[in-house]
Amino acid sequence: MKYLRRPLLLLAALAGTITGIHTAAAEGINKLLKSKDTEKIYQAAIDAYRNKKFRRATDLFDAVYNDLYSSDRVDTILFYASKAYYYQGLYSVAAEGFDQYRKNFSRRPFAEEAEFLLPMCWYNLSRPASRDQTETHKAITTFNEYLNRHPESIKAEDIKMMLEELQQKLYEKEFINASLYFKIGQYPASVAALRYSLKDTPENPYRETMMFLICKSWYNYAKNSVPARKLDRYMKMVDSYYNFKSEYPESQDYLKELDKMFLDAQAYVEQNKQAAVDIEKDRIGAESLKESIKQQKEKLRTIRDQVERSQAQLKLKQDEATLKAQQKRIKAEAKKLKKNDAKMRRSDERLDSETKEQIAEIK
Repeated sequence: MKYLRRPLLLLAALAGTITGIHTAAAEGINKLLKSKDTEKIYQAAIDAYRNKKFRRATDLFDAVYNDLYSSDRVDTILFYASKAYYYQGLYSVAAEGFDQYRKNFSRRPFAEEAEFLLPMCWYNLSRPASRDQTETHKAITTFNEYLNRHPESIKAEDIKMMLEELQQKLYEKEFINASLYFKIGQYPASVAALRYSLKDTPENPYRETMMFLICKSWYNYAKNSVPARKLDRYMKMVDSYYNFKSEYPESQDYLKELDKMFLDAQAYVEQNKQAAVDIEKDRIGAESLKESIKQQKEKLRTIRDQVERSQAQLKLKQDEATLKAQQKRIKAEAKKLKKNDAKMRRSDERLDSETKEQIAEIK
């Protein structure tokens, strides 16, 4: 168990950093520690824990841990020390200990309780929805791990209630993030963020409010736009209004305000109906032109490919013709060379014959 020596010392260091724990002497245990009686110190730590003197217990457990880390009591020390930190409200320190326990002592008696107290640490550390939700995610993950391993636990119903509470906090965080752009008047970004959130968490309890904010974003955006842009944005507000009303036809919170915005937007659209028709025609024309350009580009690409293939084929034919001409010339040269060789051999033979005759005459 030597590899476990560091975790408990780390817990003690973390706890000291967080709370400024008093020295052993300040707790009246200096004499006990000086005795170096491991068994006595261990028993005193257990007694302190049972008597709910948790700070004293953690000091004593830390003092005796080095001597007992290789014994079969090391898991008890780690568990009780972690639990003592938990009862002191030092949840991040306790979480470190419970995590070490479940990883190294998964078959020991306190394993299930350690697996439960680990997510409880993260649950207690979970911050308000307006702040970072790292601990909330850790609590949800470790609670679900516990339920997967212990589906029949008597704690299951309580855990499910806590999971629901944590999930609601994440929904609220999602809403806060998505509505931030609306609050600062960045309406296009607001619409994009709210739509993304609705798609990502369709079951979000803030859905009605987010759909309302989409309508209001378009309305405010149109109202503050230059004349050339107003009509299109009011039309988008009208579309968003119909989407809202189809889901929440009896909305008690927002329908009255939305109806007023809708009437303003609808009046503007009616007054500029011809412009709306022209805009729609232009939009359709632009889409048609875009499609036509796309098709022309595709045709041009096809023609270019065909031309390149034709050029390649022509070049190949030219190269083949050149090769054949070269081969023909080589054959002609070879034939000529062969003929010259034969001629030279006959000349050599005639010369040899004449030379022999001259030698014979001299003799």
